[in-house]
This record gives sequence, C-alpha cells and structure tokens, in this order.
Amino acid sequence: MSSTSQPPVSDGQTIAEANEAIRRYVAGRTIWSQADLAELDRLRMDWKRAVQAGVTRAA
Repeated sequence: MSSTSQPPVSDGQTIAEANEAIRRYVAGRTIWSQADLAELDRLRMDWKRAVQAGVTRAA
C-alpha cells in the first residue's frame, strides 16, 4: 500500500473518497436547509466510518 492509498471501508469507500464527497457537497453552498444539513451529517458519518475502518485495519 502506498502512502497515498487508503483502505476501503465496508462499502468500498476510502477516507479520501468520503472526504471528496463532502467537498463536492459543500462547494459553493451559502444557504443550508434542514435536509441539506441532514445530508451533510450523513456524509460526515460516512467519513467517520472510513477513518475508523482505516484505524482498525492499521492496528
């Protein structure tokens, strides 16, 4: 595994992919509805799971 590769989480999403999904979602937004915030929270949870999976695999 190279220094830039990251282990995938159970659904195949890496930390970098989860981070990119968040970046794409928030890009250019200035107004946030409750639904938007809920989706952002879901994306953050995906990112947290990816980080936890990476830590677990590294251990």
